[in-house]
Amino acid sequence: MPETTINVEALYDAVDGKREAKGFSWRELAHQLGITPSTFTRMAQGRRPDVDTFATLLRWLGMPADAFTHSERRKVEEAEPMAMISSYLRSAKNVSAQEAEALEDIVKAAYRHIKGKKK
Repeated sequence: MPETTINVEALYDAVDGKREAKGFSWRELAHQLGITPSTFTRMAQGRRPDVDTFATLLRWLGMPADAFTHSERRKVEEAEPMAMISSYLRSAKNVSAQEAEALEDIVKAAYRHIKGKKK
């Protein structure tokens, strides 16, 4: 079993609450988000959405994944700074893929330099 899982019930409840507040039917919401209505039926039965659907629902809700995940580990590992920077650069709408890669290379070099001085 994976060490981190999605709390499908909490995710479904959050989606349902916002759906009702917006006055959407399940079909209307599915169409708006570009997912199948049966996805919501499966979630209501406790089945996890695929990763792309999970990301789509998080974006629509405006909430972080942490709000719907549970870890078996007592201590959540701290995110690696370079992984965070890379994900932000690659998701920035005003930065091309080539620009993101160039900026990543620069930041990685600086990060290695700083990490080397702290040892």
